[in-house]
Amino acid sequence: MLEDGSTLFDSRVIAEYLDHLAGGGLIPPGEGRFAQLRLQALADGICDAALLQVYEGRFRTPEMRNAAWVENQAGKVTRALAALEAAPPAWSGKPRIGEIALACALGYLDLRFDGTWRATHPKLVAWLDDFAAKVPSFESTRVKG
Repeated sequence: MLEDGSTLFDSRVIAEYLDHLAGGGLIPPGEGRFAQLRLQALADGICDAALLQVYEGRFRTPEMRNAAWVENQAGKVTRALAALEAAPPAWSGKPRIGEIALACALGYLDLRFDGTWRATHPKLVAWLDDFAAKVPSFESTRVKG
């Protein structure tokens, strides 16, 4: 809620607002902007598809669950991880919106899917380990075991 009583909602809008308040850097200007927003969108897609799989099992009765639909959502995650494994994002060590979103998506997969993605994505595991080492605030909030 802002001082004037209006509200901001949706992670992307809130991130833009916080970036504005901080003077920029989270979402870079120019060409780098679109690379970060693309990575953010891909990571958000991973989270959306993963969350829908969790919801299907958690909130639908067994007879209402749709295995083909769950498999479709899992396929989205698999394809996104494959694309990222083929070309992990390079970064300077200063986290930006795309890297933060990706770290959160991978952390969510660790939390809800027991980190099964790790066995087949060694480059992403190394990327996340590097991110966690360089961003102590991320590592301190990560759910362990």
